[in-house]
Amino acid sequence: MEHGPNVFSSLPTLEQSGDDNPNAMIPSECYSTTTAAQSLPTDAATACAFGDKQAPKTMLLFGDSQAAMWLPTLNIAGQILHWKVVFVARTGCGPWINIANEGTSACNDWVRGEIALANQLKPQVVIPDGLTIATLSDGKYPTNLQFESSLQSMVKALEPSGAKVLFFQEIPQFYTNLTSATPESCLTVHASSIENCELTVKEIKTLGTSVGIAAISSYDHLDTVPIRELFCGRVRCDVFVSGPGKTHLVYQDWAHMNTTYATWIGRATSQLLAKYLPS
Repeated sequence: MEHGPNVFSSLPTLEQSGDDNPNAMIPSECYSTTTAAQSLPTDAATACAFGDKQAPKTMLLFGDSQAAMWLPTLNIAGQILHWKVVFVARTGCGPWINIANEGTSACNDWVRGEIALANQLKPQVVIPDGLTIATLSDGKYPTNLQFESSLQSMVKALEPSGAKVLFFQEIPQFYTNLTSATPESCLTVHASSIENCELTVKEIKTLGTSVGIAAISSYDHLDTVPIRELFCGRVRCDVFVSGPGKTHLVYQDWAHMNTTYATWIGRATSQLLAKYLPS
C-alpha cells in the first residue's frame, strides 16, 4: 500500500490502539500479570471458560501475552464452532518448557501448572502460544536447536492429556533485528506511505519461534493453523486491513494485534480452525 488510511479514523485509531488489549475480559486468576509466584485456579475449567461454555468439546489455550492476544478471537470462534475455550496464561512466560529450567522459578512453576491442568482436564485440543523465549544462565537466548528441544519437551509433557496439539503460525512481530520502528512510531512518521511500516513474509519466517514450530510440527506430524494469512499477503504483511465501511488497524504494539482486530477476525479464524479440529 502506498497511501495509507487515516490513522485518526481507523478502527481502532492509532491513539487508541496502545490500550486496546483483552485484559478487561479475563478474570485476574486466569491471567497472571505479576512477577511473584502465583498458582493456577483450581476451578479453571469453569472460572476461565470462554467460547461456548456449554459445549461438550474443550480446547485449552495457554501461554503468555500472545495467548491472551488470541483469546478474543477464539472466544468468537468457540461460539461459532460450539467449542468451550479454557484459557490460562502468565505475561512474559511462554508455554515452552524452559531449557534446564533457566526461566524464573515462578514462570517455570506456572508452566508446569498449565501442563498439569491440560493433563487433568483432558481437552480434545491444546493450543500453546507464546512469544517469550527465556534467556539461559549466560544471559544469551537459546539457539534454534535448543528452542526446538524445549518445544519437544512441552509436546512430550502434554501426552497424558490425550489432546491434539495445535500451533498457530507466528504473527508479524517487530523485533529490533528486523526493524528499528514499532507500528505506532512508524505510522506516526509514515502515515501516508505505510509500506515503510510493513514487514515481509520472508522476515517473519526467520523468527526463532516460527522456525521452531515449523520444525517440531514436521518432526511430530503436528498441525499448524495457517493464521498468518489473516495478516499477510504473499509478500508483505499489512498494518491496516480493509473491511466493510471501516479500515482496521492490526497492531496494539510491536508484538501483539489489538483486541478490536482480534475480535473482528474471529469468524475467519473459525473457518481456518475448523479444518484442524477433531470431529
